[in-house]
Amino acid sequence: MSSKDKKYLNVLILAGGYGTRLYPLTINLPKALLKIGKKTVIDFILDRLVGIDIIDKILVVTNGKFYQKFVQWNKKVKSPHKITIINDGTENNSQRLGSIGDLYFAVKKTKINSDILVIGGDNIFKMRLSKFVDFAYKNSPAISIGVHDIKDRQMASRYGVVRLGKGNSVREFLEKPSHPPSSIVATCVYFFPKETLPLLKEYVEKFRAKTDAAGNYICWLLGKIKVYAFVFSGPWLDIGQIDTYKEAQREFSKISKINGGE
Repeated sequence: MSSKDKKYLNVLILAGGYGTRLYPLTINLPKALLKIGKKTVIDFILDRLVGIDIIDKILVVTNGKFYQKFVQWNKKVKSPHKITIINDGTENNSQRLGSIGDLYFAVKKTKINSDILVIGGDNIFKMRLSKFVDFAYKNSPAISIGVHDIKDRQMASRYGVVRLGKGNSVREFLEKPSHPPSSIVATCVYFFPKETLPLLKEYVEKFRAKTDAAGNYICWLLGKIKVYAFVFSGPWLDIGQIDTYKEAQREFSKISKINGGE
């Protein structure tokens, strides 16, 4: 493979939220830096990136309130990849850009022109992301999203719910529906080929009021491009509320290093 044809993947970890649903735990600490056993949530995410040899760099986008917390973490963390912390300029929850707003901010600020693997900074899971990346490149230039069957339709109403079609194509994406059609939910793990980045700009400029939930963007994309879903195996949790944080403590706290994974 020539240098011209070689793939480069930038990883973007979204950590710009203020974690208000986890107060008082997150009054002075971002969700991604909460401890699960001896590791932080974001440390678990970095472990899941092992085996992806095309990663160029890792970007962590956060806010002004927690920027220095991540800078200090970055000085101590061990990673084979360069990690850059990006401040989205907000200082409180009312100013937050939202997940898609932060994604667009980071892409624009760092002039990203490559494929992007996006991971929510409050996601914790055991499966290697190399499997997801292999799936995504197999289906590129379509967009791929990570999904997980939580086996509980009532609980699924907290998340973006996915209905799958032939070949794991996404037929429908509903953001926090009151009556979920399935128990398969989005995990806030996304693969966006560089060819799709103009769509991100188009969406943000058209729907500036809808940049908080990534699911709204996926819904919009379904009318423009093919989207595929990779089903995550093993445990997965979105640490957005106290009950799921406690569950993560029970499920993952005894795991000191998960570089093996499934």
